Parts: sequence; C-alpha cells; structure tokens
Amino acid sequence: MTLPPGLLGRSQRRIRLTVAGAAVSTKTNSVLEKSPIDISLPILSFTNVRKSHSFPIHFYLLHVIENKVLLTLLIFQQSVGKISNKTANQILQLLQEQIDGDYSFVYLQRQVPSAHKAVQELLRRGFVESYLEPPQLAKPKYEKAVTLVGNVFDRDLTSRQREVLEVLRRRGGELWKNELLRISNTSSTTLKNLEQKGYVVIQEREVLRTESSSTPGEMLEKEQSKILTSDQAKALDEIARLDGYAKVLLHGVTGSGKTEIYLQAIAPVLAQGKSALVLVPEIGLTPQLTDRFRARFSVGFNGTSPVLVYHSALSPGERFDTWRLMLAGEPQIVIGTRSAVFAPLPNLGIIILDEEHDSSFKQDTPAPTYHARTVAEWRAELENCPLILGSATPSLETWVEVRDKGDKGDKGERLITMLNALLPNALLPNAQSKK
Repeated sequence: MTLPPGLLGRSQRRIRLTVAGAAVSTKTNSVLEKSPIDISLPILSFTNVRKSHSFPIHFYLLHVIENKVLLTLLIFQQSVGKISNKTANQILQLLQEQIDGDYSFVYLQRQVPSAHKAVQELLRRGFVESYLEPPQLAKPKYEKAVTLVGNVFDRDLTSRQREVLEVLRRRGGELWKNELLRISNTSSTTLKNLEQKGYVVIQEREVLRTESSSTPGEMLEKEQSKILTSDQAKALDEIARLDGYAKVLLHGVTGSGKTEIYLQAIAPVLAQGKSALVLVPEIGLTPQLTDRFRARFSVGFNGTSPVLVYHSALSPGERFDTWRLMLAGEPQIVIGTRSAVFAPLPNLGIIILDEEHDSSFKQDTPAPTYHARTVAEWRAELENCPLILGSATPSLETWVEVRDKGDKGDKGERLITMLNALLPNALLPNAQSKK
C-alpha cells in the first residue's frame, strides 16, 4: 500500500535528435547544402539499417571559424536526404534549434499540430529517439527560522536591533527569517549581529509544503457542528452504530445535508486516534470541501490542520510532504481524487466516497486501470472500517447491490439511508430549459 512518491509523480516522454537527425537539411541546418566537399575530407562511410530502411552516411571534418575560434565539426554528407513531410520538418527544425536537441513530447505536440504521426516517421527513419524521463525526486524544503532567546535586552543594543527584538517578541518569539526581515524592514546583517550577541538563534527548519486554503492569507472562521434534521440524525445514528466493515449508501437529494453527516461521522473517528479518507470525483471539488473541513477541524497534531489534500495537480514537493504526513499515522483527514484511495494511512477508521456515481472514479488510461469505488470497498474490508457512498443519483450497480442485499436481510454488509428533504435554508441553483 505504501508506494514511494516518485512512482506517483509523472514520468515524461521526451524526443531527442540522433546524429542522423542533426544532419538532415532544414531551414535551421542548411550548412550541408553548401557542399563542404572542397574543404573537408571524408573519413568514414557506413550503412544505417533501421526497420528495412538503409542509406549511406558519410562523415566529414569541417573546419569553421566562429567568433575568432577555430572549430572542428563532425558532420554528415547531404546523402542522408531530406524529409518531405512538412510536419516532420517542423519538428526537426525545433529540435535542431534547441542546444541539446531534446524536447518533451507534450511540448512538441503544443508547438506542432499533428505531431504524433510525424514523430513516428522520424522514429522509423532513425532521425530521433524517444525515451522516458523519470520523475524528479522531491526533497525536504528548509528555511531559516529566528528564535528569541530571553526577554531581557541589555544596553548594548542599537535602536534598530531593539526594534527587531520587539517585533519578534510580539509575534511569539519565533518567525521565519524572511518574514522577520520583511516585517521589520531590516537586513540580514542586523540579525547576524543579534545572533552573535546571543539574543536570537538562527537555524534551518523544515517547511512542510501542503496545499493551502482556497483563500490564502485569510483565516478560516471556526465552524461549529450544526443541528441535524430528523433524517440526518437517523442517518448519522445508523453510521455511528456500525462496528467494523459495512457498506452504506447515503442516498440524499442535493441540498439535503450529506456533507454535514460526513463531518459529524468523522469527528468520533478522529477522537479514537484514527484517520478518515474522503474521495471526490474532480480536483475542482476539493477547495470548497477542504475549506469546510478545515473550518470544522481547525487544529490537529503539532498545532497544524489535520486536513490534507492529495491529487494529481500537487507539485512534487507538496506530494512528497503530504505523503510523509500521511505516513506519520496521526489522526487526520485526507481529501482527494481517485488516486488518493491508495493514501498510506496506517490507522484508517472510515472511507467516504462523495458523488459515488461519477464516472471520474474510473481510470481507463493509463494502466493500471481501476475503479476507486471498487478499490475503496476492498480497502475498507482490509481495514475493517465503514465505507460510506454518498450520492443524489446512485449508480445503477450500487443501487441494485444495496437493494438485493437489503432484501436478503444482510444488514451487516449493506445499509441504505434516505435523505428526502432539503435543509431549511438550502438554496439550489436556478435551472431553466432552453426553448
């Protein structure tokens, strides 16, 4: 279950010039059209065979003067031929203009329409080669922190140094160095002098990179638990009475308060020292839901928010730090898309799949293909914890499965809860049919 973050990063397919491709005549590479035979000496000739395509290649030493420096270039004779395909020529020209002759396949697709077929032709003829660049390895991030030592300031301080210490004292005695420099409008030299006098300690500390609130710079207002309707209270009571694995379909119309049930169902799980996993179908749904959860569960272990976000749009650094926080085993809530179903939470107490009917939970490409709902069910069984499937329009397979199990009286395996009424203050978006 615990995979290194590098495997969850994105490898990148890249295309680079071969020696033969560098010799093909294009607008960028026209030196071969100038017939360098009279100033060069052929030193080697051989036949390149690649997928039944062969042609003679002749090497030449060409002496040129560039910026008053004599350069000796190893080039090909023009017999390698030209590319008749206009798109392939464009790609070759781009690669020849790049100092390393190397671009990502995604970049080439953005620059040249219909690049895929052209790249295939260049690969077939041996003018370019394709390789997979592994994900960049993420490392911990460190920044310098300034800590105040004592609250008694002697007379050996300048007025500027005293101002800096007062700022540090008013801010709790500890600030990041860059933040202190900005607030105090001072220089690093001032801080260094204070450190030499023994008033502060400057040391590197790790900075955790996790996805922040959707309203950066603003403190989320603490949210209290809301009073439940009778339907909500009944649903929450059924979930609270679950012991071990169970699969619950929380079927409620839009605006019936399913999110509040999620929040109140998770609270006792955290109190027991366990973690919760909340899966949503789209990255765009995470910010609002994350803010709601962070407002409810504002402080976790080490004074930080226990709510983490995990999805494919995280930077390598954010993914690396979030992964390590999950591995810590502290009570926390992970909100993410389908890939978060593999989150390494050692002590999982509940799994929630919001909008369980959404097709985005199914990964078709690339391999391995899987459905997050199926994996979540397997994982809930392994962790012996409840799986809550929330939806206003459940998928047909989930609905039939719950109905069949319910008819057989298998209450320990399948439960169904109905939320038919809107919350009193619920506002739904206006929908109009176009005539």
